[in-house]
Amino acid sequence: MAEKLIGSLIYGDHLVPKPQRPWKQRIRLPLTIGVVAILLVWGAWKFVNYREEGKVAEFLAEVRRGDYNAAYANWDNNGGHYSMKDFMEEWGTGGYYGKALPTAKISDSNSHGTSVIVYIEFEGFKAPIAFMVDKETLKMSSSPFNKYVR
Repeated sequence: MAEKLIGSLIYGDHLVPKPQRPWKQRIRLPLTIGVVAILLVWGAWKFVNYREEGKVAEFLAEVRRGDYNAAYANWDNNGGHYSMKDFMEEWGTGGYYGKALPTAKISDSNSHGTSVIVYIEFEGFKAPIAFMVDKETLKMSSSPFNKYVR
């Protein structure tokens, strides 16, 4: 004889349904997984260029302290076309960027091949200045690419 699918409701030999958990308990696990996933994605986006941004922050700190030789040592000068004199004209106390240096802060960064472009905002400038930082050597230079300048 075939097995009964439903027991008798009159005599009480039926399967008792499993009680359903409250909605707060049912939503807890998917919500926790979603929040953790969002935090991981945000953390990866925020800190993916952490080393390169730190190197630019170190450069700005050295220039603010007046340690120009250490700051110039971080500059990529393979071609020899950017001399210490040129560096001082731009970053020295009376230089083009040196005048606005107290207000300089890192605003953004994005990866560009084997380097990272780090953007520095200066108060009074229309667009941030773009630095290109090599991912391997962490040497920096002025970037030919700037997504804020059109």
